[in-house]
Amino acid sequence: MKNIKSKDIGQYTEEYLKQLAASGQLIDVRTRPEFDSGHIEGVRLHSLSEIDSFEGDLSRTYHIYCQSGKRSQQASEFLKEKGYSVVNLEGGYERFLEHKQEVVKEDRKRLNYSGMQCPGPIVHLSQEIADIELGDQVQVTVTDTGFYSDVESWAKQTGHKLIRLTNQDGVVEAVVQKEEKLVQQTEHTARGTTIVLFSGELDKAIAAMIIANGARAAGREVTIFCTFWGLSALKKPSLSNRKQSGLSGLFKTILPKEPTYMPLSRMNGFGLGNKFMRYVMKQKNVQTLPALIDQAIALNVKFVACTMSMDVMGITSEDLREEVHYGGVGTYIGDVEESTHNLFI
Repeated sequence: MKNIKSKDIGQYTEEYLKQLAASGQLIDVRTRPEFDSGHIEGVRLHSLSEIDSFEGDLSRTYHIYCQSGKRSQQASEFLKEKGYSVVNLEGGYERFLEHKQEVVKEDRKRLNYSGMQCPGPIVHLSQEIADIELGDQVQVTVTDTGFYSDVESWAKQTGHKLIRLTNQDGVVEAVVQKEEKLVQQTEHTARGTTIVLFSGELDKAIAAMIIANGARAAGREVTIFCTFWGLSALKKPSLSNRKQSGLSGLFKTILPKEPTYMPLSRMNGFGLGNKFMRYVMKQKNVQTLPALIDQAIALNVKFVACTMSMDVMGITSEDLREEVHYGGVGTYIGDVEESTHNLFI
């Protein structure tokens, strides 16, 4: 089975799914009779039996659903093989109907955590949920974009119901309904590895990538959570051309412009150590750090940038590689729950 990106269709609002449909990026792979009995407004029908004739823009991402999720998985694998970027919508139309019936209650409690950084919003939300009755709802507004991923993971771990989740113009809004506390019966997958890359030093970042690529080659699912100085590993060279001022500009002068120039943890010698290390690596046919990162991405290693650290250090999504995901402590804990190895570098 190919490594296909999947999302629970219930995590999308009906409005957002309709937007995807209107742009031609939502595909229903059920049969015509199933489609005619009910479908998401504006969606494009392309049955699984005729998926080999699908044609679309390779630069766009297509979201695929069926009745319950099995056929959409097959269609997603086929389309990915053909070079398309796809997201398999787990749960399918059945799950969509279940969530569509959920209502946002008028008497919900409204909380605004704008300006608060991770882990503040999740911690405060947890406290508020503890103080309300079962079935009551809380609406939370957060400007930390990593909260979008964090609250999804938190809801999954706690068993509370995520009724609505949106991210518009950098403002995340979530409506959460209190449910019975989930009894944790986590079965750790024997094939999961999580790495926290805190260090901004070349040799340690190389070690992290070598471990990650080795683990991925062995069939393990791998997530690398980059925080503080470790964010330098995710930079792209174009950062050196972007002007900054104030504290952000100060960090720019301190931090390396790109992964290649990260210092050594020992004997750096004002940058001479870095040059010597790269020379030796070339002589020994050892891959450079950027090459190792490219390899990790090709192997579907998941890179997550800590949004709180980004804000503190004046780093924006424009500075980082396009393949990077964004999140906070909630996202990290969610990945740890599904791993048996957790390394801090």
